[in-house]
Amino acid sequence: MQWLTLSLVGLFASFLSISILISIPMCVAVEPPDDGKLRVCVVESRGIYRKTPKFCPLLEAKSNIECVIGVDRLDCVRRIHKGTAHFGVLTSEDLVAARWASVEILVASELRSHQSHFEYEIVAVVDNQADIHTVHDLRGAKLCHPGYGLGNHWTEVLANYFEAAMVSKTCDPELTVTEDRISSTARYFGPSCKAGPWVPDPKQDRILKSRYPSLCELCYDSVNCDQNDKHWGRRGALYCLTSGGGNVAYARLDDVRSHFGLSGIAAQANPSEYSYLCPDGHLQPINVTKPCVWVAKPWPVVAARRTHAAQIQRLVTGLSHDEPDSWQSALLSLLETYHVFTVPLDNVISIDDYLDQATAFQSAYSFPECNPPRSIIFCTTSIIQHIKCSWLQEASQVYGVQPNIQCVRTMDVQQCLDDTKFKAADVVLVDQEMRVKAQRDYNLVPLLFEFATDMHDRYVTIALVHKDAKFQSFNDLRGVRACLPSYEGAAHLSVQETIVNATGKVHSLHSFFHRDSCLWHPDKGRKCPLHYQGDEGALRCLSEGADVAFLSSDVYNKYVDGNLTANWLAKGNHKDFRVLCPYGGIEKRSNFKYCYLHWTTRGHLMTHNSSLTRHHEIYNSLRDMDQLFGRKYKSETRPFTLFGIFDKRNNVLFRDTTDGLLGLQELHRDNAKRVMEHIYDRYTNTQYYKNFDESGASQFSYNYWILIFCFFFTLQRQFS
Repeated sequence: MQWLTLSLVGLFASFLSISILISIPMCVAVEPPDDGKLRVCVVESRGIYRKTPKFCPLLEAKSNIECVIGVDRLDCVRRIHKGTAHFGVLTSEDLVAARWASVEILVASELRSHQSHFEYEIVAVVDNQADIHTVHDLRGAKLCHPGYGLGNHWTEVLANYFEAAMVSKTCDPELTVTEDRISSTARYFGPSCKAGPWVPDPKQDRILKSRYPSLCELCYDSVNCDQNDKHWGRRGALYCLTSGGGNVAYARLDDVRSHFGLSGIAAQANPSEYSYLCPDGHLQPINVTKPCVWVAKPWPVVAARRTHAAQIQRLVTGLSHDEPDSWQSALLSLLETYHVFTVPLDNVISIDDYLDQATAFQSAYSFPECNPPRSIIFCTTSIIQHIKCSWLQEASQVYGVQPNIQCVRTMDVQQCLDDTKFKAADVVLVDQEMRVKAQRDYNLVPLLFEFATDMHDRYVTIALVHKDAKFQSFNDLRGVRACLPSYEGAAHLSVQETIVNATGKVHSLHSFFHRDSCLWHPDKGRKCPLHYQGDEGALRCLSEGADVAFLSSDVYNKYVDGNLTANWLAKGNHKDFRVLCPYGGIEKRSNFKYCYLHWTTRGHLMTHNSSLTRHHEIYNSLRDMDQLFGRKYKSETRPFTLFGIFDKRNNVLFRDTTDGLLGLQELHRDNAKRVMEHIYDRYTNTQYYKNFDESGASQFSYNYWILIFCFFFTLQRQFS
């Protein structure tokens, strides 16, 4: 019994340690040793200019302040929380995310570019002739909205606030969350203009705009209704109101004042003909000193740990560039982006107290969601993946992604596949090794792909032979000893397809290659040593006596560059092998330096085989996250990093080398030929590769197999 007791104690201790490990990054701050130095967390701005190499050495040489380079702003939130940094610049959206994550940070000072109390305020302006006297008169009114795709001018949360306050959701399960909102707006308002991309996918965008044409009717070009429209954008909504027939415009206050000539430039319309519509129901003249606003956005702030907040506030007060070589100027240069001066608050205050000063800002995040919630369940397989996914959830919600993701953690990918199959999860990310299993055995379908611009960051299958081998074409490889990295991985399927293309017939790999080949079939063929598995293993298999190896180009590229340092490699010799061109020498003139068989992406986002509506909303939410936090983020500094280092770890959740999440159509538009998607589909659905006799080649040509498949598919359609 003693061993049983000890085992149970050990199991409990392991569970407890995992629970603690999960909770620490999100909730519990561990105080690091205090060496007397202050640490500022700095996030580089967009573009090629880097301020940290210029100003951090000056700051550290002339003060007791050190730079901590944050990957993104939420990375700085975590660093301040853990105590590895003491202060940094955060936006109001970062503060909301920090509050939701129970991170205790105090606000010390604002970073402003002008003297207004808020970065901007948003108002509703009505035409006096429209017979709108209260908010209740807005039903059927002609709405002029700045639209979508404005970048960092405002978030989706603020863009949709006016309608969210006026229009109730229907929560129709047959509609996506986005279409539900659009449909409700179209029913509530009359002919309107909301130009720009409604959803990331252009095809779906066109379908929605044809389904709800009234929301494009007031646009200058009602057919296209895009970002090129005269009535799109911050000033476009006001032109829609004053010269396009609109009744009410939702716009920034500073733009309204400019448009009506109240800020020193020529008026575009007569201000006496328009009024502010207040949320409480009354009207105000346009030239009023303090207009009523619907929602205000707070300034970015210098935020700090509670223990250092008062000290930080004194430190940053009065910073200037009066002495360019001073540490004060260096620190201000590191803190500012387009903001030019700091304004200390009366006292250091909590996040809630600071955000509550901005009209309706926190209310914009508190509208009720549909019940049951439409969250996208993202399946993770490790603690660090789950933590990153949870921060992605916070960041996405702050920026108005709907429906947002929710993160669950399982023990391994197998469990994720099972959960996704039975709809306990919605999305699982698999690599090229698991793609066939996910699609064939779990009935999952690919939704998006982790695309990399650099071909070596994709999985590109090449054929390697010894440099003095006599092989000139793929047909010459019949009967030779071949090495594959795995069974049913990308290389395996690519070789199978290339055999069909080269010979015109379907062959078993075991009938085409020598019986001593390493093909990794679980039930037949040679049992190979485990050190021959994987791409490096296939290269080792070739170096130790095989005739050809099929593997990823990135491994061979490392080998050629001398960056592969395995013990089995011959010292100092990196030119023992050459690439065999399966499709002839003409491939050498392609954009890629190696001629290859086929290519696929490293990561495949798979989902269950559910309704088209559900697919659309999962697809669009993930694409929204890519646009907000991927390589093409639009804000001055990166809010969150989707593809890159997370808490000093590489390739967490997504690969660092990913350039974006692409759909199938975009994947096919890439310049590189022979993407593998049709191969995966054919292999998992028809498995025609397996329809051969064991004596060797198929009795039918490749084209006959396709004709037979099409014949039976047609019969099935007729009798179903």
